[in-house]
Amino acid sequence: MKKIKDFGMKLESSGEATLRDIFTGLNSDLTERVIKDYQRYRECELSSLSILTADDIREIGAEAEKVMSLSLREGEIVDEILLIDYLIYLNYKKQIAETYQESKDWDKVISTAVYSDVTTSMEAFIDYVEETYKTKVKDGKHLQKLTGIKEETLEGLEETLINARYNKYFRALRKALQEGAKYKDLLQIKPKDFGLPKTWSGCGGCDGSDQYSSILWAISFEFSIWPGSLMFLPDLRSIAEEIEAPYSVLMDCYRYTNMG
Repeated sequence: MKKIKDFGMKLESSGEATLRDIFTGLNSDLTERVIKDYQRYRECELSSLSILTADDIREIGAEAEKVMSLSLREGEIVDEILLIDYLIYLNYKKQIAETYQESKDWDKVISTAVYSDVTTSMEAFIDYVEETYKTKVKDGKHLQKLTGIKEETLEGLEETLINARYNKYFRALRKALQEGAKYKDLLQIKPKDFGLPKTWSGCGGCDGSDQYSSILWAISFEFSIWPGSLMFLPDLRSIAEEIEAPYSVLMDCYRYTNMG
């Protein structure tokens, strides 16, 4: 349990320094823009758009690929989960930016560079569309109007948008837990603040369908409540005490992630 508390503090203190270390191949101005973009990503900011250009994304995406390969080989920075997630997000965004810049065809982008079962890919897609048109996507119809996409149904576009929003919401829950949030704090992170409806369904990459199930999934994710894992980790009651949650919540958590 202590590891998770310390982890949140580590991200606060070392995230920027780590980014400067891993992006040594970039010029200093671009490195500072990457740091600002990471702050936007990490804080799950909804109102602000990335300041990175398509060329920036290509350059930092290529650098991120090198970093990811190195981290897998040498075990570097793997503890900083949100930072790893950001590098993965950049790789998806690089594919999306390159496909669009080369084709100027959003149909090609969504059919070849956006993955229907990967919420990070869909978040990168929606972010890139918003950055391209300097506006926030309101709904599936708005996304269709902006991009002119014809090969995807309106329902499919709406699902893509929900997945993208869910990814930001779920990251906010994870970040809160990593920084020592209690159950009552998680309840204050509202899906509606991320543009999500009260309930949602049909999300290929979503593990939650409302606030409660998303919180259950986030707790399972951060405390590794998987089949057989409790043999090696603190028991459910200890986790409940750690996050000041009713024991019934941890029981629901176990049932949700282990028995569907």
